[in-house]
Amino acid sequence: MVFSKTLFLFTALFLAGYYTPLRCSSQIWLAGIPAGVVLITLGHRKSGIIILCTLSILLGSYLDDPCRQPRSDQTSEAGVWHCSVKTTTTEGAILVAPMGYTVWSSDRKLAQSVSRGDSVVIIGSVSGAFMESSAFRSIPSTSLQDRIRRTTAEKFAGSITSRETSSLVSALLVGERGYLPPSVRRVFSDTGTSHLLALSGMHVGILSTLMLIIFRKLFGKGWLSITAVILIAFIYVFVSGARASTVRAGVMLLLVLILFHLSGRTPDLLFVWSVAVIFLTAVSSGDVLENIGAKMSFGAVLSLIILGKNFTGKPGWIMSIAYAGVVVTVALAPLVSFTYGGLSPVAPIATVISVPFMLGTMLTGFLTLLFPFISVASILSEWIVFIWLAILEILKSGRIVFLEWMFWLWPVCLVTLWLFSRRKGYLRRFR
Repeated sequence: MVFSKTLFLFTALFLAGYYTPLRCSSQIWLAGIPAGVVLITLGHRKSGIIILCTLSILLGSYLDDPCRQPRSDQTSEAGVWHCSVKTTTTEGAILVAPMGYTVWSSDRKLAQSVSRGDSVVIIGSVSGAFMESSAFRSIPSTSLQDRIRRTTAEKFAGSITSRETSSLVSALLVGERGYLPPSVRRVFSDTGTSHLLALSGMHVGILSTLMLIIFRKLFGKGWLSITAVILIAFIYVFVSGARASTVRAGVMLLLVLILFHLSGRTPDLLFVWSVAVIFLTAVSSGDVLENIGAKMSFGAVLSLIILGKNFTGKPGWIMSIAYAGVVVTVALAPLVSFTYGGLSPVAPIATVISVPFMLGTMLTGFLTLLFPFISVASILSEWIVFIWLAILEILKSGRIVFLEWMFWLWPVCLVTLWLFSRRKGYLRRFR
């Protein structure tokens, strides 16, 4: 327990050093780490932990040193650019330019024509971190995971008549968002539910839970069931493009299942979260710390671990989902507003309502791949999506921009949520 909390403290301080204005060009942390470890080994635990905590901040600030960041030319330069697609969103695409740094293209038509891993030749100009395209030509990726994802999406399009339905099924099951019509993207954007279209830990968790139930019925509660679930989860992560959010979910799932099976107790989720952060940071050489999807994924999970609450009773699951939506919306409000130009006030309600429809769409969409169920599953999925989109149309609202004065209110809201989620244990201290 002490080790788990200490590891989380190191991870939190490392992130604080990375994301704060503090800059450290010195590599003093390289010499300091052994000193902290030696002090702990010799019995001076508190002194060693203090040193390691300080070094965690210095390490984070060192990785974010401006001289270590790739520089982008702030002058506008026109030409022909051969870029790779890092990811697509409802508003555009993040591309990796030939110089090695990422640029943002707000061309929605381009975003709808490419997928993660594809290449694209663009006639346009680059100004700083932004790219303006006059014309483009996409080059589909030939990698195994991209070919599997594209083939599966084409099968959905062939089995399901409605383009809106087939595109949603492709987005939810294999992360292929290039087929989504602009009208569908707009509905999800205006209701703050765009995160449901991007494969994330939620999708990996849903799949893993269903597989765990099935395999435990077939093979019992031993290692065979756990191994099968982990294998399927990581195949799913691989096929869906191995985004930072899905890899994070896969790593956390792996740790939770193994530690729970070995100890019979639910492991400390802060420890699991910390290990996932450290693992992805090391594997990506720090690039994951600049990935918007990763920031939102790790931030959402951390907020639910610290501020989340499970309600009991018959309507408990509805209240738990609704409260989780409020927690994530409040916790990520500054990041979401900065990234997408505002946040939707109906997002928590829209998310709660969308979850059953999302599950129904994923289930019926998967059944369209199985020959005996194609026709029935296709009809059911089209009706589910039709009702889902109709409800979201009713819930559409304007955006709230996170203003400067809200930064003073934001910590107060977080503390209030923490007190509410922990109120029994908190009040017990005053008895």
